[in-house]
Amino acid sequence: MVGWLTETQRRGWRPVLEVERRAGVLLCRGDCPLGRRTGAAARRRRLLRTARSLLEVGCRRCLTAPAFDGWPVLAEAGLCPVEPGPLCAALAPRLALTWLRRAGIPPERATVALAGRRVDRALFEAAAALAPQVRRLAVEVPGGEGEDLLACLGREYGLPALEGRTGAEVTLCFSGAEGEGSGQLVLWGKVQLDGLMLAGKSPLPPELERLPLLELLWEEGVYKADEIRVLPGWSG
Repeated sequence: MVGWLTETQRRGWRPVLEVERRAGVLLCRGDCPLGRRTGAAARRRRLLRTARSLLEVGCRRCLTAPAFDGWPVLAEAGLCPVEPGPLCAALAPRLALTWLRRAGIPPERATVALAGRRVDRALFEAAAALAPQVRRLAVEVPGGEGEDLLACLGREYGLPALEGRTGAEVTLCFSGAEGEGSGQLVLWGKVQLDGLMLAGKSPLPPELERLPLLELLWEEGVYKADEIRVLPGWSG
């Protein structure tokens, strides 16, 4: 089970654990008590105690509030966040097309780059989905895997073989590929979507950070990938 760490103003110092259902999934909520005069050191001790309580009942990953700033403490205890990278990678084609639509660039005139440490399933499926819709695909993968994918795209779709992301309007950065700035969508680790937003088919609990919650709902089969909406959001 995945944990959910909350902080509540109440008396006492002991964490309270209880199983709750949120958005269709069961979570083990670990509530950390905070007093009005709780200082930084005391808060740290209580967060550690709550995190260890969640670990003791088998929670290895944890959800938190959107503005939660205590992750260094939870990581010290051994808790991990729910990483939204796998979901974002699965939604890569829709993310790229939504970004192009927001920028006012027709897909049939656009170059989309796919970058990664290797050609994994998510990168390959994104290439196959985008190839019939865009003008050009570029691939930035070290070694022979990238060359093989470029050759495959050329045979199947007649696309020109472009290496590297230079000249691409939008780049999808899969596992191992770095990206920063406008048009660089990082789909692993610390996800960066350049203002694009994901939303559920129904309103989500505001007390939980949205992307990790959507990842969990997708993992648990509560949402299918095509039930998750990709919104243009804003351009930074």
